[in-house]
Amino acid sequence: MKLIINADDFGLSESINKGIIEAYQNGLISSTTIMINMPYVWDAISKWKENSSLGLGLHINLTQGPPISNDVNSLVDDEGFFHKHGKVENNEVDITYADAYKEIKAQIEKLLSYNVRIDHLDYHHFIHVNSSIRKALIDLALEYKLPLRTMDADFREEVRRNGIKTPDEFSFDFYDEGARWENIVNFVNNHKYCDSIEILTHCGYVDEDTKQRTSYLLREVELNELKKLKDNCFYSEYNLSTYSDL
Repeated sequence: MKLIINADDFGLSESINKGIIEAYQNGLISSTTIMINMPYVWDAISKWKENSSLGLGLHINLTQGPPISNDVNSLVDDEGFFHKHGKVENNEVDITYADAYKEIKAQIEKLLSYNVRIDHLDYHHFIHVNSSIRKALIDLALEYKLPLRTMDADFREEVRRNGIKTPDEFSFDFYDEGARWENIVNFVNNHKYCDSIEILTHCGYVDEDTKQRTSYLLREVELNELKKLKDNCFYSEYNLSTYSDL
C-alpha cells in the first residue's frame, strides 16, 4: 500500500512551517501542501529546499486572504478578500469558471516561480463542491499533468474518468476530536484492500501569530499524536509515499 500522510497549510505561519518540517524530519509525514498567498511562503520554501524529499503540493486557496490575480471579482468580497468558505461551499456566491481557472493557474505559476517541482494539487476547505471550481481543478490538473486530491467518492470517480491520478481513499478523520493516533491505525487497517490512501493532517506549532490566522488550534495535538503513532511502531509496518509515487 502507498500511504501518503500529508500536512496541509504549509506557509500559513512560521510556527506551522516549523512543525511540519519537524514532522517530516522525524518520519511522521511524507507530504505537505503550501498556501501560496500566505505571508510565510518564503520561509516555507526555504525550509523545504533543505528537506526537498518531502512531497510538496499546492494547497489551492480560494477562501482565505487575498487572491494572487487581479480582476477575479466573483471570488472576492467588497474588501478584495476571498469569500468565506461556507459561502463558497453552499453556493451563496456566484463564482465563475473563468475567475476560478485564472486564480488557480496563477497560484500554480507562483509556486513554480520558486523553482520547485509540484508533487500534486489539493485545496483548502471543501471548495471542490462548487461546480465552477471543480471544473477548473480538473482542467488545470490535466493541463499541468498533476495528481489531484479527491475528498469524496463522486469527485474521485470524475477525476479518474479524466485520466488524473488520485489515491484510492482519503481520510479526514484525523482532525479536531478525531485527532488520535488510533484513528489513523483504524482507517489504514480498514482499507488494506486499497493500493493507495491519503491521511490528512494539520500538524504544526501554534504561536500568537498563528492564532490570528486560523481558528484550528489543535495542531500541536496532531503533532504529538503522530509521535505516538511512531512510538507504537506504525511506521515500521508502512513505508510512506508521496503523490509522485502513484
